Amino acid sequence: MAHASRIRRALTLAGALAAASCASAGSGSPAADTAQPASDQVTFQVRNDIVPPATITVYIAPETGSRRRLGTIPPNGQDTFSFLPGIRSMEFRLVAEVSGGQNSQSNPFTLEGATRVTWGASTQVVNVIR
Repeated sequence: MAHASRIRRALTLAGALAAASCASAGSGSPAADTAQPASDQVTFQVRNDIVPPATITVYIAPETGSRRRLGTIPPNGQDTFSFLPGIRSMEFRLVAEVSGGQNSQSNPFTLEGATRVTWGASTQVVNVIR
């Protein structure tokens, strides 16, 4: 009887942990979290000007923690992504991962007061619009 009670408690705990992890997973979008007001999000306009032309996957990488995927851009294309920064004073870098090739990354920048960031993936320079 005590064994069944322990199993039931373990299953209840596992279910609670699974529900909590799903609730904290965010939305289906790789980098946008709709739980926060849209005004807290920063818009990233990224131009894929990598030479030779290649598809890139764009990430935002904080100085600490894991990088987050923003999206994929075809050769010579551009796209706009949204990102909800946790700590705006932290330094970030944008990373363009080239399929089958080298990576490109931006200079570090902060998002304090930022509403939009623009970046050409072939350069290190980002333009932070406050």
